[in-house]
Amino acid sequence: MKLWTKPSIVLLAASQLLVDVTDWPVCTSEATDGDKIPEVAGRACYWSYGKGRKTNAAYLDNIIQAGHGSVLEHAHWTFGIMGVSRSLSHELVRHRHLNFSQLSQRYVSDILEFVVPPGLPVAQIEEFNKFCQAAAATYEGLCKGLPDSKVGREVARAVLPNATATRLVVTANTRALRSMLALRGSVGADAEFRRLAVEWLQLMKKLAPNSFADMDVVDGCVTSENPKV
Repeated sequence: MKLWTKPSIVLLAASQLLVDVTDWPVCTSEATDGDKIPEVAGRACYWSYGKGRKTNAAYLDNIIQAGHGSVLEHAHWTFGIMGVSRSLSHELVRHRHLNFSQLSQRYVSDILEFVVPPGLPVAQIEEFNKFCQAAAATYEGLCKGLPDSKVGREVARAVLPNATATRLVVTANTRALRSMLALRGSVGADAEFRRLAVEWLQLMKKLAPNSFADMDVVDGCVTSENPKV
């Protein structure tokens, strides 16, 4: 039985700028595709390629400061996430403009893992571990006594706690990610989700640094100058 103490998030896929489309102007300044795509989309509105702000960083900074977040929706990202609880996933799937595929407890019974809550005192970790072991034993016992089918597993899963770990594939555009990370990384957010949001933002600042330049991690929380963009 595995106990997760931190989440795992990896990039599975991302939007790619096809620069070989020669009859359409593209951004030529140094930037990742995730940053270039919003610039290409934004400049299409005024056909301002090669005019005005010369760098991708300057262009996106102006877009974000002005609140024109719609062009950020053209860049998409797909992530694989493990080591988060079912409790966290119930909050994550509330975000409308993200897409989710999640491990099914009705079909999969051989992946039984749990997430240690970040706020759990060290002195109580052993007690928590024993509880998880007992829940796992009860679940496995029920599975043996019930039909080996999704019907049997849907009954057995009723004894599993919110701390049961799950796995997801999540797809989102840059604007939706910014909104979610600002909300779930804030000081008042759930501690486990805040921990994931911090790791997620740190990943995005590598993948699209100009699109997330105004967002940072301070004292274990996500901060943003423009949380609504």
